[in-house]
Amino acid sequence: MNRATSSLLAILAAFVAEPCMGFAPTHNAGRMVASVPPTLNNHVVLGASPLDAMDFVTNSAGAVNVDALVASSSVLLSETEAWVQPLSMVLGPFLNFFSFAMLCRIVLSWYPTANVNEVPFNLIVWPTEPLLRILKGSVPPAFGVDITPVVWLGLFSFMSEILLGQQGLLTMKMKYGI
Repeated sequence: MNRATSSLLAILAAFVAEPCMGFAPTHNAGRMVASVPPTLNNHVVLGASPLDAMDFVTNSAGAVNVDALVASSSVLLSETEAWVQPLSMVLGPFLNFFSFAMLCRIVLSWYPTANVNEVPFNLIVWPTEPLLRILKGSVPPAFGVDITPVVWLGLFSFMSEILLGQQGLLTMKMKYGI
């Protein structure tokens, strides 16, 4: 690999590793480190910025040390607790199912003559009825209509967005280790 290609690869890796640091000025622009220090380990790379880590990845000949590149980028993205990803994988389908079920309950309330013990309707009624029973006494009907499914739909949508949305708490924890 020639020097221009390896420099382009190093710059591209810096953009991928930390997008907001891509246009930040470097304190040692243009300088290549002669070799990878023998004391370099993941703890040193973890504390360094992506651009500092790129100095350790390239050598004086312009060659890219692929092992150091993979280690630095994976360390930057994988420092999170073990419970975060499984929790988000369980909460996502749970909140989506109950949001959809509450939306179906809202539509089902428009048809009061529908028999909720029949097969298509009981798949939605049976899981949601215990939740609706919790709020029926405390949320008064609006204009004669029970609005507890709307309250639960709002609550499930809110929790999904706060925890699992683009800037949700669990999403930020997985991406940035916050």
